[in-house]
Amino acid sequence: MYVPGTDGVVGTARAAGTDRATNRIQLTLDAPARVYQFTRARSLALATAVLVVVWFAAILLTPWIRFVIYTPRAKTGFDVSLSILSLFVALVLALFPDEAERDRFRWLALGFAILGIGGLIFGYLAPLFDSTDDLGQAMYCSLAVRSSALLAMAIGLAAPDVPVLDRPRLISIGALAVALSAVAILFANRLPTLARVDDLAEAARQSDATLLGLSSAHWLLSAVPLGLAVAAAMGLIRHGMSGPGQSWLAVAMVLMAGSQLHMMFWPSAFSPVLTTASILRLAFTLVVVLGAVFALRGVAEERAAVLAAERELGARMAELASLRADFTAMVAHELAAPAAVLKGYAAMLSTGSLDHDRQKEAAAAIQDEADLIATLIEDVRTAASAEREDFSLRIVPTAVAPLLRDAAAYGRSLPGDHPVTLSCDVQARVMADPERIGQVLRNLVSNACKHTPPGTPVALRAEERGDFVRIEVADEGPGIHPDDLGRIFEKFSRGRNAVGERVPGVGLGLYLSRRITQSHGATLGVESTPGQGAAFWFEVTRSD
Repeated sequence: MYVPGTDGVVGTARAAGTDRATNRIQLTLDAPARVYQFTRARSLALATAVLVVVWFAAILLTPWIRFVIYTPRAKTGFDVSLSILSLFVALVLALFPDEAERDRFRWLALGFAILGIGGLIFGYLAPLFDSTDDLGQAMYCSLAVRSSALLAMAIGLAAPDVPVLDRPRLISIGALAVALSAVAILFANRLPTLARVDDLAEAARQSDATLLGLSSAHWLLSAVPLGLAVAAAMGLIRHGMSGPGQSWLAVAMVLMAGSQLHMMFWPSAFSPVLTTASILRLAFTLVVVLGAVFALRGVAEERAAVLAAERELGARMAELASLRADFTAMVAHELAAPAAVLKGYAAMLSTGSLDHDRQKEAAAAIQDEADLIATLIEDVRTAASAEREDFSLRIVPTAVAPLLRDAAAYGRSLPGDHPVTLSCDVQARVMADPERIGQVLRNLVSNACKHTPPGTPVALRAEERGDFVRIEVADEGPGIHPDDLGRIFEKFSRGRNAVGERVPGVGLGLYLSRRITQSHGATLGVESTPGQGAAFWFEVTRSD
């Protein structure tokens, strides 16, 4: 059976859950936020660049600051640690990329993967099989790994239209890294000399603490990773890849470029020495690791938000399923009584033995029950209409007094002999749909009569409040049960009467009344004190 309006509520609940999750995991910023993030990332990158340059100048001018330490075991552990951290960062960037920059982040992840794998191979495995300090081979291997990794990063960060990292491109970059590394391993002795140092341990003990004898080939080849690092850092800033929590990336790439600059003067990668360049490599890796950790934390929070939204949606769907069943039962129950009455009086009339007065009584009873059924049908139809997006109103200047008089007359015709009083000194007209607002007033009056003992007064009031007219329906009954106060405006919710029993009906009156008043830009409110009655009110805009 179709429950009018329920699909609309399901759609609303689903949309609400989806919107909340989308609000907690939104990956595309609005324009002002992008400008702020871009400015922040650029400022941090410039500040980091200034610090790197100042430190570099201080090292050049102050010999006692720079250092070269010959420590094979410590250097191996250092390279392995940085490699593992680089692989961790590559994994995070590959699995949890920024959706708006997915392709760029995949290239960046590939660069970190090459750094990590190259570091494990040449910084850890190679020394296990060859304990000789072949500085030339180590420098060529370092150049091969750094150039391949930074080429991938530069493609992802500096290219105006970043290419998709598909399988052919992935294989190409990987093959390039392998080929350069193979050349470095197999032909290092035949390639131009990069550093004329015969004894690394002795060079490290020199008073000026520098590796002497760097050749022109070293300067030329070292410019390649330096240029790629600078291009990657500048591309990152230029393309504004500085979303929430991504400012660390700009700082990291500047530190990467700074480490390449230092390694031109004090090369150390994959060799048994630690230099000032090692400090920048460590700083770069720590920054990207911390950024990856914060990214994972953000992903965890977003996933938790999505899970909470899904759970809320599931609970709402289960509640709606229960409401569907309850609705069917309520409608069947509400139709059973008038149907029985109609059947009984129809049987009486069919005998033809009733006198005129009894016939009038039977006809009146049939009319009342037919009106009750018509009211129920109208409520269900209106509920279905209110849930549709094309629910329309005919907003026109409307006099308030006639609406209240009609509602008062309707209240006096209801069972229970409730005295209905009217207080309306408002001469102004309001912008409203007279039919819909009249329906709201009838619902409120009917609600007051159903939830109060017979003979309880019901008051209709209207007063001007600036640009609005406040309309109120109040009773002097027992008030609203505290357990019902938070749910009385929900669909299919039925309050309790004076003795605490659920009143007849399908629980659509107050729900429809609130929907109609909301369509008028108003809010239907309630004030109730147990034992002192309840007052429902709303404000409508004046037309003059």
